[in-house]
Amino acid sequence: MVPDLNALAVFALVAEERSFRAAADRLGVTRSAVSQTIRRLEEGLGIALVLRTTRSVGLTEAGEALRAEIAPGLAEMGAALARAA
Repeated sequence: MVPDLNALAVFALVAEERSFRAAADRLGVTRSAVSQTIRRLEEGLGIALVLRTTRSVGLTEAGEALRAEIAPGLAEMGAALARAA
């Protein structure tokens, strides 16, 4: 699977906010777009990352591990972009 950096960034935001709606609001997209992005990421990886209920969003064990692994890299990319600008 070719990594989709946008999907990883959306996942990281959902993990941070613990909410599809809050992540969508911050990104300026619909909640459905965020949900579909996460679904495609999960399908591509073949694992569940997010636990969804009608009232809350949490991460699976695999989701927590992925978040911990990608957070530093995403932060470094954001800082590099800010320096470049």
